[in-house]
Amino acid sequence: MKTSKQKRFAAAFAGMLCISCLTTPFSAAAEDTDITGENDTIATAEGMPLNTAVSGEISTKGDVDYYKITLPEDGTLQISLTAGWVSDFGDSYCITLYDADGTEISKDDYIHSNTPFPADGRTAGVYYLSLAPHYADYPPTSTYTVTANFTPKSQWEADCAYELEPNDSFNTASPLALSAACQGIFHNYQDTDYYAFTTNQSGKLSVTLRDDMQSSNSLGWSLFLYNRDRKQIGKASLTKGTASVTIPEQGFDPGTFYIQVKTNDMTSRNWSYADQYTITADFTPTDSTYESEPNDTRSDADSLLPDASISGKLADASDVDFFATSLQDRYSRVTLQFQHDLPETLSDSSQTPWCVSLYRYHAETQTIDTVPIQTWNVPLGTSSFSTDSFLAKSGTYYTKISCPGTNSYPELEYTLTVEAVGIPYEKGDVDQDHAIGINDAFLALSAYATVSAGGEMPLQDAAFLAADIDEDSEITIQDAFGILKYYSVLSAGGNASWDNLQ
Repeated sequence: MKTSKQKRFAAAFAGMLCISCLTTPFSAAAEDTDITGENDTIATAEGMPLNTAVSGEISTKGDVDYYKITLPEDGTLQISLTAGWVSDFGDSYCITLYDADGTEISKDDYIHSNTPFPADGRTAGVYYLSLAPHYADYPPTSTYTVTANFTPKSQWEADCAYELEPNDSFNTASPLALSAACQGIFHNYQDTDYYAFTTNQSGKLSVTLRDDMQSSNSLGWSLFLYNRDRKQIGKASLTKGTASVTIPEQGFDPGTFYIQVKTNDMTSRNWSYADQYTITADFTPTDSTYESEPNDTRSDADSLLPDASISGKLADASDVDFFATSLQDRYSRVTLQFQHDLPETLSDSSQTPWCVSLYRYHAETQTIDTVPIQTWNVPLGTSSFSTDSFLAKSGTYYTKISCPGTNSYPELEYTLTVEAVGIPYEKGDVDQDHAIGINDAFLALSAYATVSAGGEMPLQDAAFLAADIDEDSEITIQDAFGILKYYSVLSAGGNASWDNLQ
């Protein structure tokens, strides 16, 4: 509620009072001139017909005029007041709007001139309006004219063109149409507005708060985005003098989302006049090629097939994205490809706005490695980054995308691809001649000797995997001995088995 005498007629009546010059071809008589007591309380409030000018007069000390306004359906309510303004001192009004229970909705206690304000959305029901002198001992001497202008929702240009008060909680959130602007109004310094919308498909979503008149109060406004669990998933702040602010575009699963808009003057009472804003939730449908938030943990990870690509964004420096890839081949040679947009201004290409980490999931224990298999820092100036290829066993792997520091660009879009080429091989067949013999054992022994002498491993991919009998990712003398023993049992006509080699 505003109390400063310097304040202009704010927000009222269903969010806004509009004071404008009215012609009165549809004027109706209100209370009789110089008569008090007939509509001086809510209980005795006089019915006010919609869209019809009503005249009255407050000419005695203590007089207050109450009117009852009934909205037959949801729509916009706009109160207009005119009077014979003579002086700020003697002709000032206090005007208040109440809900059906008599609870004050909005109030302006210093109306002394014609000041226009936009209409505001209101749900169907009963409302009360009171007019009183600002100075109790000096009531206005002239007749006033007041009008409750009403436009039903069915006549709005769009179904969700206006917020519908009351909408000050999740449970009373106003419906919002995707990709369509909705007009809202802050009624007073304590006002907060909630909106809700639902998508039935995955898509990219951003929310924009506009203040085209740049009228936001001194501390600005705050914008929040919540998911169906009412968990905050986005935030932005609009400062005074700024035309708009946007919660950056992100990919989300289908579901219900909530938007909250509030003034930052909640506790300061720093309020000077009614503020009008526009809220828009822009939505672009996507498919499995774009991330779906929340994917901040392994349990929420998006699925990424081998050799497929997926794109995404980090909402802020604290956001992380997880992607799960399942490798079906016993062994694969894997390469990660990471591409990202470049900022419009590239001042320091050495920054590393992204960290790409790979973790393995162990199905037998249903746990994920706490330490990544590998980690790569992606420089800002490198728009396309490719890791060295590496061998990976069959199973599920998780790729984590994160911001390593404050000098990051989370608004930039990236694309991740996990390339995997399966490697067919037969255990023990190092020379890949489809037979296991002494030469296979010799190749394994030779590889061991080379590495032991400080040389590089001569066996690669299928040959290496065939020689690694105990699958410990190393070629040792035990592997060579195992191949020789397997060959010996096989040559003697025995039942050779890798599992029974001792």
